[in-house]
Amino acid sequence: MARVALRFAGLLLLAYGFLAAAQTAPTLSTRLLLVNVLDRNGNAVRNLTKDSFRVKVNGHPAVVVAAGYGLAPRRIVVLLDMSSSMAGEAEQSKKWRVAREAVEDLLTETPADVQVALVTFSSHVHDVFDFSQHRSSLETWLKRGTSQRSDVKGTTAFCDAAVAAAKLLQPARPGDAIYAITDGGDNSSRVSQTDTRKLLLQAGIRLFLFLFAEPIPSQLQQGGSVLMLAHETGGFVFGVTGQRGLHLFDFNYDDGENTRDRIKLYTRALNIQVNGFYTLQLDAPAPAKKLSKISLEIVDNTGKVSKDVAWTYQRMFPAPGM
Repeated sequence: MARVALRFAGLLLLAYGFLAAAQTAPTLSTRLLLVNVLDRNGNAVRNLTKDSFRVKVNGHPAVVVAAGYGLAPRRIVVLLDMSSSMAGEAEQSKKWRVAREAVEDLLTETPADVQVALVTFSSHVHDVFDFSQHRSSLETWLKRGTSQRSDVKGTTAFCDAAVAAAKLLQPARPGDAIYAITDGGDNSSRVSQTDTRKLLLQAGIRLFLFLFAEPIPSQLQQGGSVLMLAHETGGFVFGVTGQRGLHLFDFNYDDGENTRDRIKLYTRALNIQVNGFYTLQLDAPAPAKKLSKISLEIVDNTGKVSKDVAWTYQRMFPAPGM
């Protein structure tokens, strides 16, 4: 009888031990993370395994259960800024012409099986061409509807326009992207940057920017929030710069062969990153009440961080119920 009691006590202690361990071990949840990996020439790196990715969520290691590269036609919403600053102050400014050419090149060079929509905006959303529209309709609008600098006017409601673009992508699919052609900033949106970020992260929509990067004094800069949105959602920033004219906001842009070559390079890079990427399946600590911060490294066979590639990824997981 004493032996039975001792054996029962031992089993009880063992059960208590398992219970205590279960209570202290972090709860894990399965999450998906999209990652682009590029070589020095901007080409996609497609031969990595799950062991090539080192991921942390809120500073805690996450187990990469699987990592697969997928290449397929995706969806892109072009977001075209038509606020007054996009016209440029001087009559000889080529800024708006460069912006239009960036859209035209995307429509021409992006594979036909990639769905493209268009949203234009200034102080509010103007024209909306959804995915049911043929690209020829967008090209016709560009040629007829925006031929003059006088058509480009008003303040900038970038976040409102981003929300409108996100609605076109509902229900969201992996790889959905917004390609915003803008000089950055937001000075008239009703929707906050915080709410815009929540929406894009929740839907898994990546923001890519064709940014007119003008060196405006820091006290007047508004483009930082737009850059941050691109960074946090796993997108990328392509930039062109102008030469300052006589006035503070007067920048002249070259629409010559060098600029056209750069636009074509950006269109190619955009399609590489949008149409193909790794999908990582993670076992990570359960989401907190707030946004979960993600850090990622690409490592070689020795476990050292690779210096031959660059990578982009969504920097935050949305909280439950966002």
